[in-house]
Amino acid sequence: MTSSTGLPSNTAAALAYAGWWVTGALFWFLERRDPFVRFHAAQATITFGAVALIIALCGMLAALSLSFLPWAFSALVAAAAVTWVTGVILWGIALWKASSGDEWRIPVAADLADRLIRASAAASS
Repeated sequence: MTSSTGLPSNTAAALAYAGWWVTGALFWFLERRDPFVRFHAAQATITFGAVALIIALCGMLAALSLSFLPWAFSALVAAAAVTWVTGVILWGIALWKASSGDEWRIPVAADLADRLIRASAAASS
């Protein structure tokens, strides 16, 4: 099947993961009819948006901790690093599964993506 972007569905779904939440959001807005691509775009936006927010939050808290709680700095930097490594592993699996045509469901994010798709469909009807 070809998506409304003109790309094969599995290619478009994989590209939705390519740039973490940025390309997920881009494909969410560009794709209008292919449910496979829309699901993966929504899942990428939710999953990797959350990962990016956690990393940013840990980084900001680490910077703030230097003034107030210097002992917490190493723990916050380690938490950011573990989140990043976990995100990269998750990204690789998601990219591989989407390019293979699998509708791989990331726990929690998949349920939120389903809700987002249903809300979007209801709003456009």
